[in-house]
Amino acid sequence: MSSRTIAFIDALNLYYGMRDEGLHRFRWLNVEGLAQSLAVDAGGELGRSLRVEQVIYCTSMVANKQSARRQDLYLQALEEHCSSIQILKGNYEMKERTCETCGTAVGFQTEKQTDVNLAVEMVRDAAKPVGERAEVQLLVTGDTDLLPAVRAVRSYGVEVVVIAPPSRGITRHSFNTVASKYLRVFLRHVRDNQMPELVIRPTADGEGYPLRAPDGWTVLAQS
Repeated sequence: MSSRTIAFIDALNLYYGMRDEGLHRFRWLNVEGLAQSLAVDAGGELGRSLRVEQVIYCTSMVANKQSARRQDLYLQALEEHCSSIQILKGNYEMKERTCETCGTAVGFQTEKQTDVNLAVEMVRDAAKPVGERAEVQLLVTGDTDLLPAVRAVRSYGVEVVVIAPPSRGITRHSFNTVASKYLRVFLRHVRDNQMPELVIRPTADGEGYPLRAPDGWTVLAQS
């Protein structure tokens, strides 16, 4: 029998990891398909078949208007295309940092709530009675702030496979001490799991609303 599995995805860690690795042309990513693909690799490492029943996708909403429009479009497409996804939204907060040399105050944005949302959902499921909780959790992140959550989940006897996004593998040593297994997201995982360039969201009039990948977000538009 296959093991019930939930995939938890640190959306911005994955997004910026792909960008830093030069994989920005695969941003129209089907994260449900990605989770299924990663589950095959994780199951091979654990020696069992994994059945992904839910994908929990935690992100923060960007403030820049143009970026926010693209982000909202992508999230709508995910909700329409992926039947098992749950999207949890955090936000960005403005902070100031003062230059020690010249005393100039510089504003910058910092991501809030994404790692907290991930940690809460991971532990919440692990704390359920045996038979109701997932036997395996897949965690796509390179954020070591989630180490305590991984430890907590493991204390319930749940397997946690941590999967580092592209260009985020430097955290391997930290996670190796607590995770059941540690894997990587590779090019094939994102390349082979793209949504259709055009996703149609149903509307009351039956016409449907088109959700089209932004320019440069998918190789499908170029083929």
